[in-house]
Amino acid sequence: MTAKIDCTVSEGLMPNEKIAKIETADGKSEVVAVSHKNIEGNKLMAFEVGRREGKVLIELPRESASGRWRVWVKESAIGG
Repeated sequence: MTAKIDCTVSEGLMPNEKIAKIETADGKSEVVAVSHKNIEGNKLMAFEVGRREGKVLIELPRESASGRWRVWVKESAIGG
């Protein structure tokens, strides 16, 4: 299922690239460079993999700078 994750967006190195910074459920940040098509306003389009105790496991559209493909975010970070 597609999920829209709250993020901070900045310009990437390439014209069609954006940098999304998301806050994980444990309060750390993950940074991922994505196509501009994966961004809607201040939301990163990702895939919901699972839910547990107010957290949502998401799969990012690309590997993050730290090497992760999946991260836990707070349920409140998922928007419509």
